[in-house]
Amino acid sequence: MSKKRTLKIILWSARILGALVIIFLLMMTIGELFTDSNITAISTSDAIALLLFPGTIILGLLLAFKWKGLGGLITVGGMICLHIIRPDLASSVLISAFAIPGLLYIIYSVWSKN
Repeated sequence: MSKKRTLKIILWSARILGALVIIFLLMMTIGELFTDSNITAISTSDAIALLLFPGTIILGLLLAFKWKGLGGLITVGGMICLHIIRPDLASSVLISAFAIPGLLYIIYSVWSKN
């Protein structure tokens, strides 16, 4: 397979997976906002984790549609910071899987520069 075709597959995989992740996280975040949960009892680390997990992933993937490298770095960087703040979540493969589109955008950005 040629490099150009491989790059195109990586880019479209990142776009499709990224769009699915954005839709899922927005639905999850909006659904959580409209529940009757007690928001005042949240700890500082949990509040930061809430900003990092859906916030940086959504922001990074939205930016990646225009600026692939920057969006991928924000997505993956947010996930790394989340795992530093909440190491108990690092063992969850499902949460870490949300960073896969960001990794694909980074791979595309690096390989397309060569």
